[in-house]
Amino acid sequence: MNPQRGMILLIVMWVLLILTVIAWTYARQSQMELKMTGFQTDSVRAYYLARAGVARAMVYLREDKLKDMGVLGDDSLIEVDDKDENWVYDAPAEAWGYNPDAYGFDPDEDDEEKIGTEIETARGKFYVRVFDISGNMNLNFARVENVQHLLEILGVEEDYAMALAAAIVDYVDADDQPTIIDEKDIDGWEFGEPLNEDYYYNPHQDPAEIDAFGPEIIMKNAPLNAVEELLLVPGMTEVIFRGEDANGNGELDDNEDDGDETPPFDNEDGELQLGLKDFITVFSGMSEERLGKPNINSAPLEVIEALLWVEDDAGDGAEGAAEKLVDYRNGSDGFLGSDDDKRFRTIDHTDEGSEGIDKSGIDPSYQSLATQAFGVASDYFRIESTAIVNKVKKTLKVTVLRTFTEEVQLGGSDRFEFQRDQIQEEQVKLLVIDFEEVG
Repeated sequence: MNPQRGMILLIVMWVLLILTVIAWTYARQSQMELKMTGFQTDSVRAYYLARAGVARAMVYLREDKLKDMGVLGDDSLIEVDDKDENWVYDAPAEAWGYNPDAYGFDPDEDDEEKIGTEIETARGKFYVRVFDISGNMNLNFARVENVQHLLEILGVEEDYAMALAAAIVDYVDADDQPTIIDEKDIDGWEFGEPLNEDYYYNPHQDPAEIDAFGPEIIMKNAPLNAVEELLLVPGMTEVIFRGEDANGNGELDDNEDDGDETPPFDNEDGELQLGLKDFITVFSGMSEERLGKPNINSAPLEVIEALLWVEDDAGDGAEGAAEKLVDYRNGSDGFLGSDDDKRFRTIDHTDEGSEGIDKSGIDPSYQSLATQAFGVASDYFRIESTAIVNKVKKTLKVTVLRTFTEEVQLGGSDRFEFQRDQIQEEQVKLLVIDFEEVG
C-alpha cells in the first residue's frame, strides 16, 4: 500500500472525527439553548400564573370586606347567608379561606405537600392559600408574661424563656429601663449593671466605653417592622426563631435532632421545638378596638393558650381552656377552615344570630379574659400562590393590608362634563406590605 495514501486516509479520518465532534458539540449546545429558552419561557409563564392566583385571592378578600360592610353587589362571587348579615368578622371558613373552586384548595384532600388540589389552565396549574396572619400574637403589644408562656409552649426552657421574653419586650418598648431578671445564673445569659438597657444587655463592655462609643448590642426601643428583627434581640437563636421542624411534618426527624451535623440547626435535645416566627406578627388591626388583638377565628392553639395564661390558673387552666375553645371553633372534623367551623361573629354573645365565646364551654373567667384579649376581624393576610408550568414551579408570598373606605363620588372636570359623578373611589383597598418570590 502506498504510504502517502495511507497518510491521506488517516488525515481524512481525523478531519471527519473532528468535524463530527464539532457538529455534535454545536447540536448539543443548540439543544441546551433550546431547553434554557424553554425553561425561561416556562418560568415567566409560571410567574404570571402565580400572579393570577394572587389577584384571584385579592378579589375574594375584597368581596368579603364588602360583604362585612353591607355593600356587596348582586353580581358578587360570595354567597351570603342570613347569619352573615350585619356581622363584621373574618374566619378561614369564609370564601377567602376555604374555596376549592376559587383557589384549588381542599382540606379534605390528603396532599403530602399540603397545597391542596389543582386548578388546571391552558398553560399550567396553580394552587393558592390565604392565611390570616392577624391571628398571631403581635409582639409590638405583647406583655412579658404572655411572650414567656408562648416560648415555653414552643419548647424553650422556663428560665431562658423568662429572660428572652424580657429582652424582647425591652427591645420593643420606648424606654431604656431593663426588665430586671432576679435569676442571675440562667444558662446562656449574663447581665450587666441595671442602670439602663445598654449596660444591662452588654455585660462584657465597660460602661465608660458604652458612653463613649455606644453599645455592641443595641436595643431598638421602637416597634418591630418585621418578625426577622427578633434575630437582633439578645438571647434569640436560630433554633428558637425558626424551629426544628424544617419539613413541617410535625415530627422530630433524625436530621432535626443531630445538632449542627445536617440542616436545620437544632439543639439535639430529643424534643421537637416549633419556631416562634410561625406564631407571631408585627401587624395588627387598623381600628382602635382591634389594635394588638389576635383574631380568635384564626389564632393558633399556642397563641390562645399564651394569651389566656395567668399565674393563678383555675379549673382546667389556660391549656385546657384553649383546647376547649379550639375544639369548639374547629367543629366536628377538627379542621380549621372547613364548613362545620363555629365562626365567632362576635366575642361576647350579643345576638341570637351570632356565635359567641359563651358557647365554647370554657370557664367564665377565661371567657372574660378572651373577650379582652381577642377580636373577631382581620386586616392583614398572607397569600401564597404556587404555579407549575412544565415542571417549573414558582411561588409568590404576598402580605396585604385590607382597608375599607366609605363610598365617595368623584366629579369630573368642566372640560369633560360627561364624566362627572361617574367615577367612584374603590371602597376596599388591598395594599401590598411584603412581596417574596420563591423558585
